[in-house]
Amino acid sequence: MRDLSKALGYCRVSTQRQHTEGHGLERYIDRLKQYGLTEAQIYWDIESGSSEKREGYNKVLEKVRLGQVDQIIVPCFDRFTRSALGWEVARQELQMSGVELVFLDGGSLDLETPEGLFTSRILAAMAAQVRDKNRYNSIQGHRFFQEKRKIYQAIFGLKKDGDTVKPNLDPYKETGLTVRDVALEIIELFLDTGNLSATIEYLCNSYGYDRHRIKHLDFPRSPSSLKRWLENPLICGRIRYYAEEKDKTLILDSDHEGIIDLETFNQISALLERNAAGRRHNQANPLVSLCYCGHCGRRMRKITLTRSDRNQRYHNEYLQCLGAKNRAGKEIICDYKKFYRYEDAIASVIKALTTKASAIASDLDRDEEIQVPSEIIELQKEIIKLKALNDSDYQPVIVKKEQKLETLIRGLESNAESTSRRYEEYLEVLQIRNSWDKLSRSELTPIFQDLIAKVVCSTKADGTHCFSVDFNT
Repeated sequence: MRDLSKALGYCRVSTQRQHTEGHGLERYIDRLKQYGLTEAQIYWDIESGSSEKREGYNKVLEKVRLGQVDQIIVPCFDRFTRSALGWEVARQELQMSGVELVFLDGGSLDLETPEGLFTSRILAAMAAQVRDKNRYNSIQGHRFFQEKRKIYQAIFGLKKDGDTVKPNLDPYKETGLTVRDVALEIIELFLDTGNLSATIEYLCNSYGYDRHRIKHLDFPRSPSSLKRWLENPLICGRIRYYAEEKDKTLILDSDHEGIIDLETFNQISALLERNAAGRRHNQANPLVSLCYCGHCGRRMRKITLTRSDRNQRYHNEYLQCLGAKNRAGKEIICDYKKFYRYEDAIASVIKALTTKASAIASDLDRDEEIQVPSEIIELQKEIIKLKALNDSDYQPVIVKKEQKLETLIRGLESNAESTSRRYEEYLEVLQIRNSWDKLSRSELTPIFQDLIAKVVCSTKADGTHCFSVDFNT
């Protein structure tokens, strides 16, 4: 019978996809449990084995330093680390504490013997070599696909066609619609509601909650996956490379047929950007992050108070100073505990906007010269210098810089276009006084967040509440 009272298990996978699609992490954890470890004894990460910032990995080493461990059970060596240098650091910790590294696939490492040390270094070098080879192959694959403008895989609404994709005209379940039809319906729904969750809820009610076993043949079923799908330029006939690395992301023109045009894609991007700037996606609260206490300067928060009256419940919304709230570990710094009616604050902001509407509209209506980022200017200079050298060896570098320049310019144009469209909508609202009553809170949110800098809540000597509004423009 094994004594596992001071043993810990550790496992990891490198990517979220390995976890969700390959179920690798679940299999490793299940094997560790079969070995005899409890759930509380098992630590895990979804991160590269070369990283020394893994949370689970560092918790294991912390327990080693505290002398709480005599064995670490891992599926195999490279599930523990893929870094030769990282292994040397961890090895010293294990060796000093007399901890044995045990492998589920057989054997263990006795770090007290020269043979054990030698074997561990060989395993670390081999794991690092596999990591470097995978990384090299991945980079070369990216370059090859990028040069040939090939497409890795299809997304919902499209299907693979050799090295490219095309609209998917296959039937979607037994609905009488094609996969492309459903994809277009998703886009129309989102443009109409501006809400990711509401779009998904409608689709699930219409087409069922059962997922398709092939991922790209099913519509996105979470707000984050729907957002990624809507942001993917494949749907408008373009290609994106290095999507996971924002500083390296390239968006290039392609010959494949999309399911929407570029103008519609830009409308989607503007709506997603507006929701994000709707400060942190809180569409039901137009004043989120804008209100401050006029007595202590702390931020105000929205709260809902409920009262009952003759079997009826009433919900009233208020603003409360965070400095006057008794929170664990936070001292009360504001003794002014009165609540401000939330609707009064919204009404005051609308009144301030209406009063200053002509001035704001004038500022928004003024054509401003687009400021070209210094990065674009420097990149253009670099390309000119490299071309002037007339050296064929520099051609791959020039092509890469030109692709990056194209992406930056398109991004600048897209941002300018979405900003212009948003300002046109604001102008319409500002110039029609009676239009405010027709706007929902989700529609007020982007307007407030873009045009208002701060709302200060204070109380006059006679006890009446007042709100002062500072503008961004």
